[in-house]
Amino acid sequence: MNEREFASQMLLMAEKDLAVLRHMLQDPPVPDEGFGFHAQQCVEKTLKAWLTIMEVEYPRTHNLGELAKLLQLSGVDLDVRFRSLLRLSSFAVEFRYEPSEPSDMPLDRVTLTRLIEDLMATAKNRFGIA
Repeated sequence: MNEREFASQMLLMAEKDLAVLRHMLQDPPVPDEGFGFHAQQCVEKTLKAWLTIMEVEYPRTHNLGELAKLLQLSGVDLDVRFRSLLRLSSFAVEFRYEPSEPSDMPLDRVTLTRLIEDLMATAKNRFGIA
């Protein structure tokens, strides 16, 4: 599988997490930990697809800041509006195993979902991936 195929596959998996997010918008009783986890996974897969298509190796990590830094070192500076997504890293591990309090990281689910949709569209448009 070449880089383009792998990146397309990663974006397809990110789309599945996005579908879960959209469903959770209809079901507010879902805890923020669950919503945040799928949001983090969607962003992580999108950034890894972006790095893959640019042929940049990345470590096995859930740290979105680390992935964004690799993009930056490769000449891609994420739009300032996407930088807030990097705070979702704590949902990959920390909040999966420890309950969060609503004040720890309040989520505006609608805004977050739209921002993730925009990040994915930006990545897809940049590389002509449908």
